[in-house]
Amino acid sequence: MTRGPDRMPLTPRQAAALTAAADGAPLHQVGARIGTTRGHAASLLSRAYERLGVDQLPREQRRTAAVRAAVRRGLITDPDKPTE
Repeated sequence: MTRGPDRMPLTPRQAAALTAAADGAPLHQVGARIGTTRGHAASLLSRAYERLGVDQLPREQRRTAAVRAAVRRGLITDPDKPTE
């Protein structure tokens, strides 16, 4: 699968799922945070990983790499940065 453009590789739902998952929450909690099922949250994250080009990394590294890539591209806010 080819990656999207640097500034728009995620759908709004994929960005929401990745934001909800940024703190390491389990999939059932990610789903609850965005108002969907665990399975749909997993699907959204999987597609986000593909679009961000991290889907080939070892499973335990994908989420962190995806969050870093999305923050770097300005697609989600930095979860470690305090909000004002």
